[in-house]
Amino acid sequence: MTDTLSNAMPDPWPVLESLLLKLGDATSTNQSVSYAVESARAAVNADVAYWYSRNSGKVSALGGPREYAADRAASLARQLLGRLPAGHETLRWLNPDAMSDTIPDSAVICSDARTQGCIMALNFDPSRRFDDSDTKAVRMALKMLLAQRAQSQASTKSLLLGLLHCLTTIIDAKDPYTAGHSERVARIAVLLVKAMGLSPAIEGDVFLAGLLHDVGKIGLPDDLLQRPGRLNAEEMEEMRKHTILGDRIVASIKPFDRLRPAVRNHHEHFNGKGYPDGLAGDKIPLLARVLSVADACDAMMSPRRYRSARSPYEIDAVFTAEASQQFDPVVVRAFMAIRHQIYPPIYQKGIGESAFHAIESIVDNLTDNSMLSLPSLAK
Repeated sequence: MTDTLSNAMPDPWPVLESLLLKLGDATSTNQSVSYAVESARAAVNADVAYWYSRNSGKVSALGGPREYAADRAASLARQLLGRLPAGHETLRWLNPDAMSDTIPDSAVICSDARTQGCIMALNFDPSRRFDDSDTKAVRMALKMLLAQRAQSQASTKSLLLGLLHCLTTIIDAKDPYTAGHSERVARIAVLLVKAMGLSPAIEGDVFLAGLLHDVGKIGLPDDLLQRPGRLNAEEMEEMRKHTILGDRIVASIKPFDRLRPAVRNHHEHFNGKGYPDGLAGDKIPLLARVLSVADACDAMMSPRRYRSARSPYEIDAVFTAEASQQFDPVVVRAFMAIRHQIYPPIYQKGIGESAFHAIESIVDNLTDNSMLSLPSLAK
């Protein structure tokens, strides 16, 4: 006599209810995905479940009582996604010829327009083929994951925007004479990126990098930053440390990690005579080469304690002379093409909507929403 209790399917809803608690305790996107996949697998009593990313083509959170190779899992996901009808989020597949141990007898795939990932659940036992209720349970796990991610991302965006405001305010407070410099550099850099025909996705990164390029000055002495005349060799060496300090600060803010090369290397020279790493030519990160021109432009347009602002004619002459020396000639050509948008100086204050959209782009594409740590000024 068959033991009906031992073959009974589990009630999926208590499993999914517990998923809410797990998602609330998750500290990263990867952990949230693992919780959702395992809960979906337990809810439908699947042999295997995993997350498949259409962006990377890779499988993660692969688990279950049956071993299944990641490359096979990825291949199956691609095949079934190709069968997913346009406008549909779920597909329940039943294998018409379950003669191979390497091919599941049934599968459920659940996707969503808000993400490039999907949850896959597989069974290899023909007596436990998935039905419509299983599809609904897997879909619910995915919806719960996406809801948690949306809430987490909203909080992260708010935190990062507030942190960005704080950092730019502190930079201005350290040296009121150059207040607004970071915002102007950010706006000039965006104009350069557009003129160079680079991807619109880069605009947000270069804007944020422009806002943060001098953040390392937070760690420098006030009397050095506010020195009335030109700096001597020893003082200049101390000032140059702001690129290293800026790199450390940005490194402590995980979502801004990809901005580090621009912040660290925006004072490199195309001929290799800059600092801190002495990089040359294309070895200098692209955004750093863009910021180098934007930074120099605003510095020349702005009056200093020891000199007046330079005229557009003088600025043009400097860039022409220093193309291929201090500056990337490609970026200089872009500057010359759009300098009419920069003269007279763009003294608009406030980081406004540009910062919001740049942060939104970074957060929406995070692969790991780890808890954010505040920047450290430790040398």
